[in-house]
Amino acid sequence: MQTKDKIPLLLKCWIGLEFLENLQIGLYDWQRTDLVGQFYPEDLPSDWLLDYYSNAFRVVLVPQSEWIAWESSDLDAIIEAVEAPFYFYFVVEEYFTAEDLSQLLQVVETLGAQACGVVVWSEKPFEHPKIVGLPVTLISTQYKLPGWAWQNQGFWMSGEPLAYLPNLTGDAKEQVIILKAFMQSLLESDCVKKELAAPCIVGGDVIDMVQVMNLKVLSEFLGY
Repeated sequence: MQTKDKIPLLLKCWIGLEFLENLQIGLYDWQRTDLVGQFYPEDLPSDWLLDYYSNAFRVVLVPQSEWIAWESSDLDAIIEAVEAPFYFYFVVEEYFTAEDLSQLLQVVETLGAQACGVVVWSEKPFEHPKIVGLPVTLISTQYKLPGWAWQNQGFWMSGEPLAYLPNLTGDAKEQVIILKAFMQSLLESDCVKKELAAPCIVGGDVIDMVQVMNLKVLSEFLGY
């Protein structure tokens, strides 16, 4: 893909290329259709999306429906599209199969150090601290993995530190409260790896990019 030289300079100037050391804001799925028009230009080719995305963010959460279908050519294109540091986290369905694990292992081995973690939603006891060698973040209303844990919007996130915000508020004061609470949970935990920035993933049925960019600016202003 000959894309990096075609990404508008305006985007690079607007976002800047200085990224946070302690916290990384990102999205659940860079290929969301609701991002077209409000984030991606409407005429941007689909195979340029990750190039464009990675100039604004350095972390992404990938749905299982996407990584399960990746072939070698897809992985080659992904590696070409992003520049380090860039971090991938992967959703793994609660009832994963051996075939799912085999595919994820191939993805992880190809991406190397850029593959950083797994996210599992479960309302039943779940006790896997790692999947294919990657640390697990469990999201549940009632269950927690040992180690780090943080509660927000009725959900516990535990295990590998990762904040998931399915309903991001547009209120700046409330965003600050969320960011401070998440960062405080990291400071209070003895299980957090200080060398890797903690991801804060915005998801939900619809993402408002104005709110996401406000969150990113606030996190930078707070020094995170």
